[in-house]
Amino acid sequence: MKDRRNFLRFYDREDYEIEVPESDEQKKIPPPSFQREYSEDAELIDLVPPEDLKIGNTPFLKIVNNRKSRRKYTADPLSLEELSFLLWCTQGIKKVLRSGIGVRRTVPSSGAKSPFETYLVINRVTDLQPGLYRYISFNHKLLFIKSIEDAEKIIGELSYNQNFVAKAPVIFYWTAVPYRTEWRYTILSHKFIAIDLGLICQNLYMACEAINLGTCAIGYYEQNKIDKLFELDTDEEFVVLLAPVGKYPVEKKVSEFFKLPKAEVNPSALQRLLGFYANEKTKIEIFAKENQLFVRMGSYEEPIKSFNETEFQGEYLKAVRFILTDKNKPEKLIALTTNDDIVELMYQNPDS
Repeated sequence: MKDRRNFLRFYDREDYEIEVPESDEQKKIPPPSFQREYSEDAELIDLVPPEDLKIGNTPFLKIVNNRKSRRKYTADPLSLEELSFLLWCTQGIKKVLRSGIGVRRTVPSSGAKSPFETYLVINRVTDLQPGLYRYISFNHKLLFIKSIEDAEKIIGELSYNQNFVAKAPVIFYWTAVPYRTEWRYTILSHKFIAIDLGLICQNLYMACEAINLGTCAIGYYEQNKIDKLFELDTDEEFVVLLAPVGKYPVEKKVSEFFKLPKAEVNPSALQRLLGFYANEKTKIEIFAKENQLFVRMGSYEEPIKSFNETEFQGEYLKAVRFILTDKNKPEKLIALTTNDDIVELMYQNPDS
């Protein structure tokens, strides 16, 4: 595993001169194109020009403070203006260098080499048919590629069954075209491509927060199957990251989850809550350390703070409520997760 870390390292000067080969740029080989070709007779779909965008004026500090990964989306479609805004903020072109050796975009890139293409699986965008698209950034337009039959099922499966990905109105897929960076930076390129990818994705997060949309970067996907679905020449281009985007529901407040007022807790009352709780998908253990309740889920554990004798606050489990029987024995546990899901787990009676 340690040998895989090496591409993240850089060279001292004396090693650089020995290890880094002459680049194609130094050999006077012409630079590659900074946009994948498409048919001359292809019909491109207009997006809202950046100068006509009326959205995205949220104060920057508010965006920074509110930014987080959001995995739950409503069924509402995105508007064409919202999609145009996101595409411009993540890969919009501000200037093509006269030398022809790079482009300046709305996100920085090592040497202005811009080694990415943006593909979109569109499920629900106003005035666009569902299917696979590519962003033609030099024109700020969309190219429709093809329809995807059973898109939600296929995309969910190819995201390692992270089904929330497929339910989003739009899923961004970034592909890398490594030679654009390799042309100048040779064996250094792959570190720089990874850095550039993070910058693009962060811009998507910030752009989403600015217009009340949610996203979540996804690194788990079936590489070969996705590349094949997108009909990529994988010697030169392949998917490197994806991110679903959609409107998110109003966040459930912990204060609205609790049914009883805040109260002092007798430590002995916590003992009755200890044990295992489970449903078909999840099993957790409630245990105590020094008069403090903890939740254990597999190898992960976290403390939950008493709000009263049956209701508690945590982090991944934002709120937990225990339901007791008439005999004051645990019957089930209801939890509000950080993803705003309500999860119900039944007490596992060790005597049964």
